[in-house]
Order: sequence, then C-alpha cells, then structure tokens
Amino acid sequence: MLDFSWIVSEWKSLVKDPKKLIPLIGILFIPILYSGTYLWAFWDPYAHTQRLPVAVVNEDKPVQYNGKDYSLGNDLVNELKKEKSFEWKFVSKSQANKGIRNNSYYFSILIPNDFSKRATTLTQGHPSPLNLYYRSNVGTNYIASRIGEAGVDKIRERLSETISENYARAMLEEVYTIGQGLQKAANASDQISNGLAEVNAGTLKLKNEMGNKSGSIQQLSNGANKLSHAAASLADGANVLQSSMNDVSKGINSLENAPGDVQKNTTQLRQNAGTLSTVLQSYAAAHPELNNDAAFQQILGSSQNVNGGIQQLETSFGSMSNQNISTLRDGAQTINSKMNDLSSGASKIASSQKTIADGTASLASGWNRSVSSLGTISNSQKKLLKGSKQLGDQLNSGAKNIEAMQSGQPLSKMMANPVRLKEELLHDVPNYGTGLAPYFISISLFAGALLLSTVFPFRDTIAPPPSGLSWFVSKFAVLFVISIGHSLITNFLLVQLVGLKPLHLGHLYLFSFFTSLVFMALIQFLVTAGDNAGRFICIIMLVLQLTSSAGTFPVELLPTALQRLNYVLPMTYTVQGFRTVISTGNDQILYQDVLRLLAFLVVSILLTLLALSIHKRRLKI
Repeated sequence: MLDFSWIVSEWKSLVKDPKKLIPLIGILFIPILYSGTYLWAFWDPYAHTQRLPVAVVNEDKPVQYNGKDYSLGNDLVNELKKEKSFEWKFVSKSQANKGIRNNSYYFSILIPNDFSKRATTLTQGHPSPLNLYYRSNVGTNYIASRIGEAGVDKIRERLSETISENYARAMLEEVYTIGQGLQKAANASDQISNGLAEVNAGTLKLKNEMGNKSGSIQQLSNGANKLSHAAASLADGANVLQSSMNDVSKGINSLENAPGDVQKNTTQLRQNAGTLSTVLQSYAAAHPELNNDAAFQQILGSSQNVNGGIQQLETSFGSMSNQNISTLRDGAQTINSKMNDLSSGASKIASSQKTIADGTASLASGWNRSVSSLGTISNSQKKLLKGSKQLGDQLNSGAKNIEAMQSGQPLSKMMANPVRLKEELLHDVPNYGTGLAPYFISISLFAGALLLSTVFPFRDTIAPPPSGLSWFVSKFAVLFVISIGHSLITNFLLVQLVGLKPLHLGHLYLFSFFTSLVFMALIQFLVTAGDNAGRFICIIMLVLQLTSSAGTFPVELLPTALQRLNYVLPMTYTVQGFRTVISTGNDQILYQDVLRLLAFLVVSILLTLLALSIHKRRLKI
C-alpha cells in the first residue's frame, strides 16, 4: 500500500535541506556540462583547419618544354597562398624538419626539385609520376595527422586534375591539327577519286573504240591471207610462164627449120601470155593497193609487153626473114631474162605476203587481248575508285567528328576528371558534432544518473518506510523529476547554444526524458541492491557501453566480444534512437528501440521493488 503522507514528508525534508537540494539542482546540469561542452568544442573541427600550422618547402626548379616555361612548384605555392585550408608556412627544408620535431608544425609538404621536370615526361614512353612528400609527427596528434593527410590528398587530386587538364588541352590541340590534316587528306582523296573516274571513263572509251575496230582488224587479217594465197598463185604462174618461155626459145631456135612448129608454139605462147596478163590484171583490180607497188607494176607491164610482142610476132611471122628471126631470137632471149626477173619478183611477193599475213594475224590476236586487258583494267579502276571514295568518306567523317568536338576548357576539364562523384544523402548530417550528439547525449544522461547516486541516497529515508512500494515511489519520483530536468535543460541548451538541429524536436525531448528515466531505473536497482558495489558495476557498465554501443565506429568494426555486448546493453538502443530523432527520422526503428528500452525500465523497476521489499523485511526483523 502507498502511504502518501510519508512520501510527502520525505519530499519536504528534501526540499527544506539545502545540503540535499543544491546538489540535486547541480545534478540537473551534469548532462549538458558533459555533452554540451564536448559537442561545442568539437562541433565542426574541420571548419577550422586553417588554424593548423603547416610547413611548405618548395625546392622545384623551373624547366622549359616545347618552348614554354613550366614552374609547377611556384604555381602550387601560389595556389596554397590563395586558399585557407591550413595555416601555410613557406619555409626551408631545415626549418620544416625542425618545426616538425618541436611541434611547431603538425605536418610538412615538400615539393622536390624535379617536380616540374617530371611533369614534362607525361608524353614520353616511360613517364615519371610527380611526387609530393608529406611528413608528419603522428605521435603529437593522430587526428591532426589524419586531417593533414586528407588535406594533402585533396591537394594532390586538384594538382593531378590541373596537370591532366593541361595535358588534355595539349592533346586536343594535336587532335584538331590532325583533324585539319584529315580534311586536307579528304580533299586530296576526292581529287584522286575524280581523277580515277576520268581515267576509268577514258579506259572504257578506249576499250569500246578498240572493240569497234576489232572487226576491221579481222578483215585486214583475212585480206592479208587472201593476198598471200594470190601471191603464191602469181609465183606459180610466173614459173609456168618462164617454163613456157624456155619452150619458146627452143622453138625460135628451130624456127628456121620448122616454121610450122614456130607458128604452133607462137600460138600456144600467145595464149599462155594472155592468161598471165589476164590473171595479173584481175589481181591488180582486186588489190588496188598494188597500184603503188613498182615491182608489181613492172611485172604487169612486162606481161602486157610480152603478150603484145607475141601477137606482133604472130602477125608478122609470115613475112619473117632470117633477120627477123634473128631479131625474134633476141627478143625471146630478152623476154626470157625478164621472165626470170618476173619469177623472182613473184616469189618475193609471195614471201612478203606470207609475212604480212602472219603479222596481221598476230596483230588481230594482240588487238583482241588488248581489248580484254582494257576490260580488266577498267574493272580494277572501278574497285580503286570505290575504295578511294570510301577512304574519302571516312576521312571526311573523321574530320567532321573532330571539328564537331567542343574545344576549350570544359572538354579538357572533362578529360582530366571524367568521373564525378554525385553524392546522394539519404539523411544528411551537417557536421561532426551532429554525428556524435546521439553518443554523447546518451553518455551524459547515464553519467548524470550515476552521479545522482552519489548525492542522493537511493535507500536512506528520514523516517522508516511504511512499505516497499512507498519506499520505491518516494525515490523514483525524485528520479522522474530529475529526468525531466535533464531532458529540458540538456536539449534546450544544445539546440539554442550549441546549434543542434534535430528532425523532430518534440521527439528529442521525449526520448531524452525516456532515456534518462531508463538509466535512472537501472542505476537505482544496482545501487539499491548493491550500494557501492552496485555503483562499481554501473561504472563498468558505462565503460563497456562506451566501446560497444557503436556511437563512433560501426559495430562491425568492433572486436567480436564487444559486438556480442552491443545487443544486451541499453546504450546501444539509446544511441540508435537519438540518431533517429536527430538525423534519420525512421519511426519504425525508434519504435523498436523504445520497446527494448521499455523492457530495461520495467525489469529495473520490478527488481528495485523486490530489493526494497527485501530491505523492508530486514528492517522489521
């Protein structure tokens, strides 16, 4: 049963005793004293890195490359002077080393003497990377060394991007030059294509014209063959005529003794001479080109003269005398000698015509082969023309693509840093202090509850308690009020002075009160049950929660033993709950954390009631 009069008397004695009241009022400020000062001091340390003294040593020597001066060391120094990420101190190497040793500088940056020279090797077969030497005294301040390392790495990235941008710009200039060359090559290829088209057209024209002349060439060859056969016949007739003239000569020799035989032979001779003259005249008519042949004309004239002479001989034979016979003999001999010339000339004509026939046949064959070769050449020229056009199209396309590239600083910047990190924050944490606030608020509330046990007696009373329940209520009511004070004072000052901006301010106040009450109940049980031993257990619990609650590093990075403790200690869920109300706003997680903490609260209250009830029985005994 509750005895409210006894509970009121306990409260009156507490309020009226300054030695008890003042410490309780002081306890109200313990959480804000702890969490507030720490978060205020380290609310955003990375915003004040310009206060860290850093030594910069520039030993770089300028170089010339492609007619330009490069002094990357001086360029870097000028950039550092413009920015205020650290308190840069530009000193010598010996001063920097001395300052690192005596803690005047947190770290130093050395720009070596070949810094610019190495930058000129980027286009060589074996480029040398640029080196920046970073030196720090980690033992002096580990966090400062990590901050310095991160800062130097940003400088390196920015410098790398600048060098890459310059290199990309130079490459683009070369690419544009190549593009101009491609355009000239494309124009030249177009000219070649035009020339090839003209040559191919001429080849086709020549092929067609030669093809049209093939018939004439074949006719010439056929005519030459016919002329060769006629010339052979002429040679045969000349031989026959010469044989006949031999007979004539024999007849003239016997003319004197056999006039009748002479007359008979003269008649036969006239017939043969007439035949020869007719053949020669027919052949001349069939071959007008022999009109200009002097030898042939001589043979034709001789045959006509022979025929006329024989006719004259036949006409005048009747009045022929010995003198005439003698004259006839001389004429026959003359004719016979001429017939030798005729036979020889006819043989030469036959041989020449055979050579001409063979030549014209070879000419016709070669002519046809030339026409066929011209067709092959024309096809090859078409393929060459097609390839030339394709080459010209590709050159034009490449030149246009290069010309279409957007030159200037944006493209070179893109080539220097093509991958940009687009950060998408599900729940933003603006600064270091906001990220650590859940951890330090939890610690401060637990510390406040623990310190309360040293100034406020969790078991002692002014008068003997009437029951275990009244005893518990009288003590827990004080803890309840102190928890309200912790929540109001701590959160108000964190928000108004330090700058904490929770997603849900009301939830922050309520969850802070609930967290404080859970810690109060837990510590009340341990101190009530074990007194100083209970306080010692509370201190051990605080230490374990400092390491296992994942307030700083993720729980996965903790040792395995501490990971197991993470699930059984209440601060794990208070840290997670504060993160929810300050940064993430995940009500589902907050609901789960409240349920787990509620279990700690209920169990602690029940165990405290049990402990006080046991003490009450002992007092009666």
